[in-house]
Amino acid sequence: MKTNKVAKNLLDLYSKDIDVNNNYIDITDSKDDVTFTPDRKVKELMKDKPETWIVVESGRYLTHGSSNDAIFSRLGYDKTKNENWDAPKDTIGTILSETISTPSGKTYVLFKSEDGRLTVLNKTALEPNDGLGDIIWKTARNPIKVGRLARAILNAAKISFIDRDIEEFSNIYKSTFDMAQNALARFDIVSGDDISYWYDSSKYKDSNNGTLGNSCMSSVNSGFFDIYTNNSKVSLVILYDEDGSFGTDGKYKSNKITGRALLWDTKCVGHGDIKFMDRIYTNNDSDVELFKQFGEKNDFWYKKNQNSDSHFEMKKGSETINNPTLVVDLECSMFDEYPYVDTLSFLNRKKKKVSNKAKEILASYEMNSTEGELYDFEDEDECPDCGEYPCICDED
Repeated sequence: MKTNKVAKNLLDLYSKDIDVNNNYIDITDSKDDVTFTPDRKVKELMKDKPETWIVVESGRYLTHGSSNDAIFSRLGYDKTKNENWDAPKDTIGTILSETISTPSGKTYVLFKSEDGRLTVLNKTALEPNDGLGDIIWKTARNPIKVGRLARAILNAAKISFIDRDIEEFSNIYKSTFDMAQNALARFDIVSGDDISYWYDSSKYKDSNNGTLGNSCMSSVNSGFFDIYTNNSKVSLVILYDEDGSFGTDGKYKSNKITGRALLWDTKCVGHGDIKFMDRIYTNNDSDVELFKQFGEKNDFWYKKNQNSDSHFEMKKGSETINNPTLVVDLECSMFDEYPYVDTLSFLNRKKKKVSNKAKEILASYEMNSTEGELYDFEDEDECPDCGEYPCICDED
């Protein structure tokens, strides 16, 4: 949501001292409301209780470099008498003093742990730990509309806005809430020319990172993908990035993707017709698991390990097929260029079939070139043991 004007203003206010009554804010099961506990109630609950804080993120301490001396002076911290200490996560202590850095606007505090150690921390590394956490977050909770809360905070901070700003913020909050509740809403399945469109690296959220950014097919001409775009048995699963939005049809769309995987309508020898989701390419490794969840939700089989091996373990939920034989019947197989294909790379152009096992379809070609060419088995040396190319010794 950070690209939204109101959201950006609220994020900029984080950790700053704003005089509002709506504190201890939390989301609810509703995308329209959040809840808060009024300050007066919190003070009542905390009366005569020592205010302590807990470190929720380590590594947010100031080093003893001379550039931080002005902050140390305002906080009353003597770096010559104290170890430059990074308080570990879950350390509990008290705040002795605090100051705001003029250049950055960040709040820094002099933190004293329960065992007496001192350090200077960015206040965002701390959260209240007064022993009343569960009570505060469960007692006297008041619901408030998301837009009304944003309006109250911006007014208290004397930040100007118009009604349309609040309306846009409320709408994007609701759509983001929907997406956060169901990350699988960011998936889509495309076919035809849309396959080559989304293979283009200019459509990637990050064209440099992860297996997606480093894919060998991310910067080739669209003709490479004709075998995909001209066959109904091939489609593409894509994962949109988080900067999109929900349309009037209720579907999530974006201009960029963070992952893709080919989806084949195929026959698995001995198991019948299945949908097989091929190797998963993502900008972020963690998104591979999202693809697997999406696959299981839609009854797709997928590779246990994301690689280009034609001998692999295929999974769907708790079911496993080891070293499956997959065959796809194509409508078209004669093209000028061909892509590098990870798994179902063997091609019999006359029979219009592709497979991960050359012997199964009596393949003459393999789609394993990044230059758009086919490897012709007739130009290769046969295996001395089985007399075939590629070797099929271990396919039984």
